[in-house]
Amino acid sequence: SRLVLVHGSLLPGYANATVTDILSDRRTLDHVVAHGAVRYWTDKEALCDETFSLDLQEGFLEQKPSDFASSSSRLATLHFSAAKELIPRIEHNPAATYTFVTGDGGGHASGRRSAMGEVNSHHVWGLSAALRHALSHAGDDKVNCREVRVNLQVNRPFEEREAAPRARPLSEDIGDLCAGVVASGSRVEENGRLISVNSQ
Repeated sequence: SRLVLVHGSLLPGYANATVTDILSDRRTLDHVVAHGAVRYWTDKEALCDETFSLDLQEGFLEQKPSDFASSSSRLATLHFSAAKELIPRIEHNPAATYTFVTGDGGGHASGRRSAMGEVNSHHVWGLSAALRHALSHAGDDKVNCREVRVNLQVNRPFEEREAAPRARPLSEDIGDLCAGVVASGSRVEENGRLISVNSQ
């Protein structure tokens, strides 16, 4: 009954309406888990994660510098606008957490990022580092902010999964790890930590 499904955007200009829709009727917010390079639930073979929303009309080196500036910061801008809307709603809760989940898989069905997807992923890593630093020095209204960086390939091709199956889906382990990180939100010494996952 607490699962709320919302179709919306967290890009600048849309984030406020999306967050307001989700948290209407005085719903409380205790924890935020912000995923980078999310693979959307869809039947499509491609065009199904946020790295495909970069408005690229030409190849990487064929872009104009102005187009590069916009496209290269798309995911960091999305996550920044979401944080601007969500952190004020949790910052007075002593047990609140804000967790970035980043990784090395990119969310592509092929298991490989585009060139611009690589740039955007690193921008999200930088935003996470900046936000972890800022929130760990925020005075009394600290939000425990951490990053879980999954350095394992996700969304492996079907043939690879069939040839070398994992004992348990990586997505389930990531979910359990995030739940554990959220549950330890009151541990002040964990604030600002980067948690690297290098093996399953």
